[in-house]
Amino acid sequence: MADSDVVDMLHAWGLSSYIDVFKDHGIDVSCLSMLDENMLKEIVPKIGDRAKLKSNINDWRKILDMTNDKVNFLNISNDYPQDLNISITPPLTIPEFEENILTTNTDNESVVLDSETSTHSSIDSKTDEGLPLLDYLKKNSEGRAILASNKTTLDNAARRKLCSIIVRMELQDDPEKQFKTPRLLSLSQEIVKIFPGEHISPMLKKSAKGKLLDCFNNRRREYKKVGLIANSPKHTDHSLPKSALLLASTQPVVYTDSENVDESLSWLHNSSDPWDLVVKHWSITRATRLKKILDSNSEEISIGDYMKEYPALQKPAGYNLLIDDFNFIHPDKINSLYETFPLYKTKILELAKTALLKLRDNTIKGILNEHIDLSLASEEASAIATFSILPFLFSPASTKRKKGKNSSWKPSKIEMKDGFITHLKSYSELQETVTRRKNKYAQLGCTLQPFIVIVGPSINEIAQFYVYVDNTYYILNSIVGAIDCCFKVIHALNLEYPLECLQLWTFIQKVFFKIKTVWDTEFVSVNSLISDIGITNVL
Repeated sequence: MADSDVVDMLHAWGLSSYIDVFKDHGIDVSCLSMLDENMLKEIVPKIGDRAKLKSNINDWRKILDMTNDKVNFLNISNDYPQDLNISITPPLTIPEFEENILTTNTDNESVVLDSETSTHSSIDSKTDEGLPLLDYLKKNSEGRAILASNKTTLDNAARRKLCSIIVRMELQDDPEKQFKTPRLLSLSQEIVKIFPGEHISPMLKKSAKGKLLDCFNNRRREYKKVGLIANSPKHTDHSLPKSALLLASTQPVVYTDSENVDESLSWLHNSSDPWDLVVKHWSITRATRLKKILDSNSEEISIGDYMKEYPALQKPAGYNLLIDDFNFIHPDKINSLYETFPLYKTKILELAKTALLKLRDNTIKGILNEHIDLSLASEEASAIATFSILPFLFSPASTKRKKGKNSSWKPSKIEMKDGFITHLKSYSELQETVTRRKNKYAQLGCTLQPFIVIVGPSINEIAQFYVYVDNTYYILNSIVGAIDCCFKVIHALNLEYPLECLQLWTFIQKVFFKIKTVWDTEFVSVNSLISDIGITNVL
């Protein structure tokens, strides 16, 4: 049966009439790239539709290749201490244990084995503890990247990534969950079924230094560091809300005592170079900084104060620090925008053409016509046009002011568009435009939130892409990169979306990143657009 990803792809590619055919032939995302010319002729007899499908599949393959290049597998470098050992030499070694349960030794922060006996009988890979591994990998962008390599034996980077994904799968709902031996063996056997070149070590060791177990040990240290697991089994720290920090990280974290964290915080408060030390100290302090930002019990942090507190954020590469924080909070969303945007771009442009026929406002008609025409100029122009068109597909909604004579503000569609992406003809207009927006937000009693600025004579001649964050202008190299950066900065700093484009950012959050938070607002126009595009698997 065709899975939800394939259904969404067919909708996005304008081939929804073939959904039942794909279901009848059992074509899911794992075998989509295996379809050859003869198979395509059988399932899609119409030449035009077949050409369209083939072209889109080729584009999708390129996206997968790009994802494999972009995914930052665990980088264990000399910048991190040697005791953070989560890599071993191939092949993948997952020990068989004589014990029934793995528990935490609070003295040395490592996992040891308690009991003395166990059986080694065959265990069904589809146990009732969590989703089967293969299904989980198919639903996870990083997992799909590993599967797409079509390898029977994994290299070290892929092994580390796979182990991190497995541990995240096991602990995401219950950070205090313990790894039972049957579950560990079950996962080991399923790994071998998926990647036949890997194997389970026959060695029985109490020290248990397998890659999967090491990853589990390090993840528990990480959870203890942020307070999600108490040092004593009789007490649990509930100071953190059930926020995004419950998600495990695929990024290495330096585990140090509080004195070292304080030293690193002090260094970051007073220094912003050399950059390799910035990155190191940023990683050391990550758990402390994010706990303060994301804890609803903490005092609200001003974006301006935070940028001044850490001067490295005002450097040209400062946005990478915030993106690293986002990737720590949402490790399975690193490349989400790059992967999903191409799937829906064509459909969004088609909906804009349909909306154009119903418009009465000549100004908006002219803007839409210009963007639709320029979408054919180049790949980058097409992406800019698509994102610039999005605001015009929503109905304006009133937003509450924090102060002022009127209790609400209903931005126009043009204000929605400019609040999302501001297009300037010349760099000389930049400072004046930002000052004007600051003053407007001050009148509303609000803080100016991050937004995107593009500079160039037309969307086909854009020279610079900026993300503005509190008087700092981060330079990106594409519109997709700018939107990805802006979204991740907002979430890493726990900020609000700009008032005039709440619906737009909510759509991006739901469709492109598939993230759900306790602060989400439901918009009828957002849900309607999601339905019009034909997206079914939205959180």
